[in-house]
Formats: sequence, structure tokens, C-alpha cells
Amino acid sequence: MMSLFFPLTIQMVAWAPGAASPIHNHASWGLVALLNGQERNTFWQRSPTPEFADRVEPVGDRLLSPGDIICLMPDAIHQVEAIDDEPTISFNLYGETNYTQRFEFDPKRHTAKVF
Repeated sequence: MMSLFFPLTIQMVAWAPGAASPIHNHASWGLVALLNGQERNTFWQRSPTPEFADRVEPVGDRLLSPGDIICLMPDAIHQVEAIDDEPTISFNLYGETNYTQRFEFDPKRHTAKVF
């Protein structure tokens, strides 16, 4: 079976007001430029315990307005929430992604599943 790797991914992403992503990583570097609306990026970090290897905890957030740009490293974990009354639109650029290393995290169950 052949693994799929994409050297570059370019996306225009739109979020409806109040919409939120799951907590996730991208397993790649990334750049997000906000074009419209406002969004909150809440950042998380892995905080494993002997009982919960996939435990994560919040470590801060950043509000983005049009013209703001954030860069994400491959180990970054975040959640995106559209916090404006109008759709949030961003231009996203990601490097090569290994989708077997991209996860959705559940902070209540302390689990991670391929995303």
C-alpha cells in the first residue's frame, strides 16, 4: 500500500460564526493569514502522565483579526474558534504532512485519534 504525502497544501478556510474545530495538530509547519472576521486560536501542549499518555492541557490563546498571521510548528496543537458575527476566512499554507501523525485530542478522555 502506498502512503500519501503532499509536499505543500494551500487552503482557503471559512468558519461560520461560533464554529470551532476540534483540538488538533497538523504534523507539519503551517502559516495562517486571517482575511476576514475574528478567530481565537487556543494552544495546547502534551502533558502525559503514567495513566494518560495522550493528555493535553491549554497553554494560552491568540486572537486573530484581518491581516494577522500566525506560524505553526509541527508539534503545535491548537483549536480554532470563529468569534465574530460574520464568517471567518483564512489563507492557510502547510508543509508536507504525514497524516498518520495528525491527531485530534480529547482533553476530557485524555485520548488522541488520527485526524
